[in-house]
Amino acid sequence: MRAIAIFFLNVLQNTLGMTFGWLFKPKTKRNSFKALSDVEKVKYLEKRRQYKGYKKQWLYYRCREEGLLETYYKLFDTEVEGQDSGTKFSFGKYRGEYVEAIWESDKEYINWLSQQEWLAQYLDESDMIHELLLLEEENQN
Repeated sequence: MRAIAIFFLNVLQNTLGMTFGWLFKPKTKRNSFKALSDVEKVKYLEKRRQYKGYKKQWLYYRCREEGLLETYYKLFDTEVEGQDSGTKFSFGKYRGEYVEAIWESDKEYINWLSQQEWLAQYLDESDMIHELLLLEEENQN
């Protein structure tokens, strides 16, 4: 008898929950990422990028994943137009310097870097260094 009463109470509770559940449906939290506007989302992602120390490309790819590229271009359009065409070192004694400028002034350092296994961690710099080395080989031949 007790089991039947519990069963019917559960049925009644579920029926009422489905019928009037929309009244008590939890709203998205105020600080929720979903509750933010597109502009606020991109600004939040930029702050997160800066805090974590990620490169600027991270923000672009993250905005692309979230479907926020239009907003990204609106907010950072001036940065995209004025972006440097060269690659800068993000490590070592030439941090912040252009790879091409160091190539012209200190080829020994570039040659030494190209032989280091850890350079693979720095994709932009590694690609630029190997590209410069290939161009030099082609020019010599």
